Amino acid sequence: MSSRSEKVLAELLWAEKYRPKSLSEIVNQEEVVRRLQQFVKERNMPHLLFAGPPGTGKTTAAHALAHDLYGEDYRMYMLELNASVAKDTPILVKINDKIRRVTFEELDKLYFTGDNKIKLDDGEYVKVDDLEVLSIDKDTGKVKWSKVSWLIRHKVDYVVKIKLEGGGEIKLTGNHSVIVINSDGELIERKASEIRPGDYLVSFVTTLEGKRKKINLKDYIIRSSRVKAKKYLVLDEDFAWLLGLYVAEGALGFKTSVNNVPTSGQAVITVGYPGETHLASKIQKITSKYEIPIYVNLVGSGFNRSKLSAIQIRLLSTALARYLKVETYNNGGTTAGFKRVPSIIYELNKEGRVAFLKGVCKGDGSGKWGEVVRLSSKSKDLLIDLAWLARISGIESSIFDNEVKLIWRGGMKYRKSDLMLAEPFIKFFERVSRAININWRHILRHQLYEGKRTVSKEKLLQILMSIDTSELSDEEYEIYRKLKTLANSDIHVVKIVHTEVVKYYDYVYDVSVPSNNLFFAGTIPILLHNSDERGIDVIRSKVKEFARSRLPANIPFKIVLLDEADNMTADAQQALRRLMEMYVDVTRFILIANYPSKIIEPIQSRCAVFRFTPLKKEDVAARLKWICERESVDFDHEALEVIYEISEGDMRKAINILQAAAALGKVNVANVYKVVGLAHPKEVREMIKLALAGNFMKARELMRNLMLNYGLSGVDLIKQIHREIFSTEIQLPEHVKVEIADYVGDIQFRLVEGADDEIQLSAFLARLALIGKTLKTTTVKVRR
Repeated sequence: MSSRSEKVLAELLWAEKYRPKSLSEIVNQEEVVRRLQQFVKERNMPHLLFAGPPGTGKTTAAHALAHDLYGEDYRMYMLELNASVAKDTPILVKINDKIRRVTFEELDKLYFTGDNKIKLDDGEYVKVDDLEVLSIDKDTGKVKWSKVSWLIRHKVDYVVKIKLEGGGEIKLTGNHSVIVINSDGELIERKASEIRPGDYLVSFVTTLEGKRKKINLKDYIIRSSRVKAKKYLVLDEDFAWLLGLYVAEGALGFKTSVNNVPTSGQAVITVGYPGETHLASKIQKITSKYEIPIYVNLVGSGFNRSKLSAIQIRLLSTALARYLKVETYNNGGTTAGFKRVPSIIYELNKEGRVAFLKGVCKGDGSGKWGEVVRLSSKSKDLLIDLAWLARISGIESSIFDNEVKLIWRGGMKYRKSDLMLAEPFIKFFERVSRAININWRHILRHQLYEGKRTVSKEKLLQILMSIDTSELSDEEYEIYRKLKTLANSDIHVVKIVHTEVVKYYDYVYDVSVPSNNLFFAGTIPILLHNSDERGIDVIRSKVKEFARSRLPANIPFKIVLLDEADNMTADAQQALRRLMEMYVDVTRFILIANYPSKIIEPIQSRCAVFRFTPLKKEDVAARLKWICERESVDFDHEALEVIYEISEGDMRKAINILQAAAALGKVNVANVYKVVGLAHPKEVREMIKLALAGNFMKARELMRNLMLNYGLSGVDLIKQIHREIFSTEIQLPEHVKVEIADYVGDIQFRLVEGADDEIQLSAFLARLALIGKTLKTTTVKVRR
């Protein structure tokens, strides 16, 4: 990749990079800008309602207004509701009190089924009442389970991939808020598009509660078997260790009937000979305890099969083998690349979880338990499982391409899970230096004089415990209490080493956690801010909490920004109406809506309405040209006009199209149509011309080529046909255009309902051929 491309990726999407920061930078909304600048001058304003089509600058204007009011740190005084993560993002969940490590794509398959989803302009929502995720208790700093109220999805073209020091990554949309720790030691939101290498995100290591479990084998027993099988196995530390060793070194074998139905099976664990005979003895002792029949034999390996180098222990339990096939493998596989941690392991007490990890370590591990252990596997899912399992069992974990590293205090010079940002603590220690009874500057000399940004919690607590709290003012004592909680918390900071924008073109997901709006997700857990579910829960909890919080003396009011406010439920709007009345002295609300008529009248009457008009062609083209010049991109002016036509005045969409086309080289008309997945209008017009001229077979062949070459769906193509029928390039009598438009509507409806693309479009072309014949095609003029 070129250095210029790396720079572009590092600075994320052009739509974010070139978003106006101040009101003076906004174009094409002169009247709106003038009125908002007056509010800044007076440092006062009413509640606002921004209305207008997408991409006309509504959200940008709200951010620019806040920036001009508060300065660069305006987000501290502004609440915005947004988010979404990629479908393959790992997350630990509890469903009906059963813990599972899943991805958001798996949650999609569980919850977005049938007619239970709600479709809105910005995505699809499904109400959930049996789902919990890991979150943080802000008062204690401890990780806890929190209820989810909504699961949300929508489609995007690009996501931001954030890679972390020591392994791990997360992919999310640029406007998704991650959680960082500010200079006052508070957990605050920052958009992913604003995150840069060298910044720090928040992760955790904790010890979740659990209990001893039983493995239920009843559903795995073959009824016709003559062998009496155990229905339950108590999952104590011994059996947890055995399961861990199986996950590392085990395999399955089944005999099948004529119809390929498994009839009998066994789990096989292989250990080295003679070096690991102690493991074989331990396996035999555990299987004897559980009355599981085994068969032990020595085997050779490699080219010299006569040299005995391994011990095979076969667990002769078909029910257990069938259980392991379901619980320890992914997607129906039975090889090492499909291995998983059984879900029941997450529910064990700490001792059981640690015993399982020790079993895995005995099989695929290297290093010293209690210091540093490396666990290798061909299964990426298993590595992620182990990383999460360790972190809920009090053990730090890092994840890499082919291994997970487990780290204890003393095993390395320092553990990342012991690190906290130094800045908020140094700021406080400077302020209360009079009350500190030890030489804190010497303890933090690397942070004070060498610019080291992180420090161990142990050092911070040493200093905090030496403070004479009787000498602190009430305000200072509150800061002391907050920082002490932070230093004693489960959370720590992890450094970002790389960010880049990657193509995606799929669903992204989010969960709504009404209790505190935070949840952990990622290959290692990263603290994220949850989405706006536009329901009454978030209005009553998050918005209310922010609106009534204490205001700094130099800030006239805070701002709550509610994007897509027209998609709020009726109950939520009523709750919002009450909040707007109660907290008007300290908080102003900015509502953004594409369809303001969906906002209830009592809210509209409380707001000053600003109407944003579609951007003019010359303004969009000028902005695109300006971006091209700064990015050293070669372009054709005609291509910029085409981008405007496709984006329909949506500046955000126009800039995204420009960036995608620039990735192909010169921004020309052909590349623009290629990246947006549309056929060139000339080719669509040629297809229509052929059909009207009665040449149905050639029109149908061109239609097939268009769908194949451009990857068009039937809906995409019928929309382009509709646009070209009414363009000036095709001249038809007015009543004929009306007839065709009516039929286009029928075809589009059938396609949306799931009808076959090719059949419906072929029928449409046949109808055009009949119309052309009726009109005596010689009178139909089509200009190229």
